[in-house]
Amino acid sequence: RTDHLIEWYWTHESEHKKLFSDSMQDAREEGRSKQQLCHGKNQIYVEMAKAIFLHNETEEFQSLAQVNPGVFASSICSCLDVLKSKYQKQNVLLGQMGAGCTYEELMSGERTRNIIDTIQKEFPWWADLHGWWHTNPTYNNTWSSADSGQ
Repeated sequence: RTDHLIEWYWTHESEHKKLFSDSMQDAREEGRSKQQLCHGKNQIYVEMAKAIFLHNETEEFQSLAQVNPGVFASSICSCLDVLKSKYQKQNVLLGQMGAGCTYEELMSGERTRNIIDTIQKEFPWWADLHGWWHTNPTYNNTWSSADSGQ
């Protein structure tokens, strides 16, 4: 399921930027407007749940994802919490050498490349997550079910 979650993020760039707090600086550098949430993060979690659990091996999950995908929103949120925690734990191995560096920059140095290889043996999603979180260490996945139109 983690692979499905990561794949979903790579194919839904707008939602990814909204969920992980798109920065004005990045938007300016890329010549585009900043992506912001117009509804709660829960709606993004529901869309993720549909994509992940509609392809689940159990018919019960498939059916539930089709009829009521919102029941999986808190699971998606928890999964992101766990991934963030594991990502941060692995970053301790890099120390200050990895602060703010891209994956490509880290792979260009022999010492950091060896550390990255070790990290990815234990945590294969590290490179994907680093692409999202290396400049956003304070990612907050808190969501509200409040209607933004109120």
